[in-house]
Amino acid sequence: MRMVENALPDLTQLIELYRAVGWLQCHDDEKFVKNILLNTDEFICIYIGNTLAAFGRMLTDYHMSAFLDDIVVHPGFRKMGLGSAVVNHLISKAPEVKKVKLTTFHASEFYKKLGFTNPSCTPMEWILNP
Repeated sequence: MRMVENALPDLTQLIELYRAVGWLQCHDDEKFVKNILLNTDEFICIYIGNTLAAFGRMLTDYHMSAFLDDIVVHPGFRKMGLGSAVVNHLISKAPEVKKVKLTTFHASEFYKKLGFTNPSCTPMEWILNP
């Protein structure tokens, strides 16, 4: 296992990883994904051999709050601790942060095992460009 932080991965591999879990639309391309990464505060790639097996990113002010986004592990590499490694590594990059937030549809039990709790507020979103 090799962890690489804040270095652009092979974007084709990252797109394949997103799509392996059903994320991204068919029109999302390397330029789209590169712009996401260039505007992200922290991100981490975990490789098994030469394969991008896990990825995650964090938006943060490094003091008050951080938002974890796109925590993804390839289905073929799950149950190996990679998701936990991604989350813990990202959080370690902002040790002064008081609150770490995220949204999830299907992995709430995973995040609860890491110490996350249900929010005390109502999560909301406004989808501008579907």
